[in-house]
Parts: sequence; structure tokens; C-alpha cells
Amino acid sequence: MILSWFRKDKKSENKKEGCNTKQKVARFNEEGAKRILQKIKEEFGLDYERQMSITIKKLERFAIKNEIFTFEELFEAIKASSRLKSELINLLTVGETYFYRELEQIEILCGEVLSGRCSRILSAPCSSGEEVYSILLYLDEKGYISPSLHITGIDINSDALRQAEIGCYSKRSISQLPQKIVQKSFTPKDSRFCIDTKLKSYTSFTYANIFDPRFEEIGRFDAVLSRNMMIYFNDEQKRRAIEQLSSVMHTGSLLFLGHADISFTPKGFKKLQKGRTSYYQKQ
Repeated sequence: MILSWFRKDKKSENKKEGCNTKQKVARFNEEGAKRILQKIKEEFGLDYERQMSITIKKLERFAIKNEIFTFEELFEAIKASSRLKSELINLLTVGETYFYRELEQIEILCGEVLSGRCSRILSAPCSSGEEVYSILLYLDEKGYISPSLHITGIDINSDALRQAEIGCYSKRSISQLPQKIVQKSFTPKDSRFCIDTKLKSYTSFTYANIFDPRFEEIGRFDAVLSRNMMIYFNDEQKRRAIEQLSSVMHTGSLLFLGHADISFTPKGFKKLQKGRTSYYQKQ
């Protein structure tokens, strides 16, 4: 009698589980994905139209990992949960960077710093901090870092910001650095290389979205580096992004962009050229 009851109950439980399994069949569609990506574009300026197929796959994997099985549910979930939205942005904005990337621009900027014309620098986005620390490593190699120098790194990827604050990097990240700099300014820790604490004292890292209406509250800067961010923007968004960056710059402040970021001279800026390297000055 007891055994009979157990079998019946087990059948009932299995049947119930079967129903739940059916309910959890993933039903993703491109229209739902586009709605999510449009929302991200409006808030952060990120445009994934040219990478639509691979981005949709990322959205699907992210949803399933969080036990969400339609894009409609995911859209509502990221509206309701800032944590979930932050995790999704972290996934979509993972980028590869390394120390001394586009070194010519860093050399020009450091010349301005050493001449005393530049002491407050903004790195937007700063990713995991390689650009910020590259400036300091270059200045340190030249033998002088002004006590008044401060470099602010901002990003919308909270994971990258945490890495920047920790300041420990893979062998691949430091591969472009001269060995003498690695030996002088990094401490090996497990399989990572950690930046000198002295250099970290010139930095701060914070979450900030350049399209936030309150972006100006971050302060004013003598130089802004925004390299390889605008490749994700259309021309309208690029102009809007530069307007926002201009709002935190003085007259005469310098703007450094990635080589492939824009194909026009930004309004209100003069294009400068040094060798093969171009950059801009606010008028």
C-alpha cells in the first residue's frame, strides 16, 4: 500500500517536472533582441548593428545562464534589476587592451604633462586601467611625476573598473613594455604582474556613462583620452559623445581619439598633427 502510494506520487512528481521543463524551453527571437539592444544604445550609445548575429548569441547565453528563456523576459529583468543590467553591460563591453597601446599619443600627452601644461587627465573609457597606468609608467621612466598630476579613469564596465583598481595584469597585457619597466614597476604575483602602489596613488577609477545628463559633474580636465570607444557608435552618437567630452574640458584642453574612431574634425576643436599622429585641441 505504501509502495503503491510512493509510485503514484513519484509519477505525479515526474509529470510535474515534465511540465516545468516544457515551460523552460528557450524561445528567443531577433525582434526581442533588437528591442534590448535599442535600449542599450539609447542609454549607453553602444551600437551592435554590425555585430548583430554574434551579439544575439551573447544575449541568449546570458539569458539562459540567468534562467530567463525569452528576450521579452530579459528586457523586463534588466529594467527591474540594476545588477543584472550591469552584468549584461560587462559582458557586451569586454575589450582587449594592453600597455603602451598607440604609444605615440601617450608620448605627446606626457610631453604636455612634463611641460606643466597638463595635470588633470581623463581616460574615458579606461577599461581595466592599462591606458591610465601606461601614462604613469612613461612619466616615471622619464624621471618625474608631478605631485599635482591626477588621472581619472571611467567606464561602464564594473568588472573592468575592479581590475583597474587592483592593478594586476597578465603577461600578455604587459608584453609591449620594455623589460626594465616591468622589473622596476611590477611585482609578480601568482601568474599576474601587479603595478607599483606608488603609481596607483595618482589614479582614481569610477563608474560613469558619458551620455548621463549629469556627466559634467565629474569635473574639468586638461586632457581627455577616449580611444577606440566610438567604433561602436554611429556618426550622430559620435558627435554627441564628443559634445559630452567637450563639456568637461577647458579651452585649450587636448582630446586624443583612436585612429578609427571618427572620420571628421569635431565641432569646436582644432586638429593637430605631430608626425603621423593626430589629436585635437578645444577652441
